[in-house]
Amino acid sequence: MTWIEVSVSVRPADAERAGDLLLRYCPQGFSETPARHRRVLRVYLPLSPGSRPLLTRLRRHVTRTITPVTVRTGRVEDTGWVRAWRAHARPMRIGRLLVLPTWMRPAERASGLTLMRLDPGMAFGSGEHASTQLCLAAIERYVRRGTTVIDVGTGSGILAVAAARLGAPRVLAIDTDPVAVAVAGHNVRTNRVADRVYVRSGVGLVRVRRRADLIVANLTADTLPAIFDGVRRCLAARGRFVGSGFGGARVKDVMRAMAGAGLRPVQVDRLRGWRAVHAVTAVPERPAKR
Repeated sequence: MTWIEVSVSVRPADAERAGDLLLRYCPQGFSETPARHRRVLRVYLPLSPGSRPLLTRLRRHVTRTITPVTVRTGRVEDTGWVRAWRAHARPMRIGRLLVLPTWMRPAERASGLTLMRLDPGMAFGSGEHASTQLCLAAIERYVRRGTTVIDVGTGSGILAVAAARLGAPRVLAIDTDPVAVAVAGHNVRTNRVADRVYVRSGVGLVRVRRRADLIVANLTADTLPAIFDGVRRCLAARGRFVGSGFGGARVKDVMRAMAGAGLRPVQVDRLRGWRAVHAVTAVPERPAKR
């Protein structure tokens, strides 16, 4: 299959805005890599009769919204995309987690760390993006043996696999994109956690009937509020919700939507301009005694 690679180079301060724009045209996500005084964001669109007008709208939207910006495009085959991703991939350590591309061997200093093998394929979630790292840090903090987890918008499955590798006995990973579901399933099997991680297609938490001790969602400020009612319903009594995928300018919007759905924000983490909000179920006020 042939894909169109769209590469958008912006100043670090504009990376969040650029990412939000790209997600409108490529919902399965983007990759982000640092360059000299710049951030380079990449998305991949399948080549089709409708791809050219879509690409024209994307380019026009980005260049009119962000200045300065450089937009480059090119065609790649699936194998070409894999080679391009491998050229940028590197081992990453987040706390006790070591995220390692599938073709690399761990160094001797990796002993004692929890190893994850990852091949993101065409799905979002290589572990390099700051919002993904914020979610991984939260998973390391909250997951203990016995902790049940739901990962909404799983992408490559990186968060679901991390939870299982850190001891979660039951993880539900959900995504609307069939490519992401397939990629996440592959990574679950690669990491030998298929007995603990169930990957399925779905929209938010609409069809979920189970409760979880931890719910994570690495989405965007515009898409997160749609799942908050489901989070309130599916979160265990003493559970935690962690939502990320947005910058500092949208924190108040996200927290306001949380409060409206019966969730109480308790913490905001930040990394390279991105944010993650931690929340619990709001406890209703007790009526005053007469």
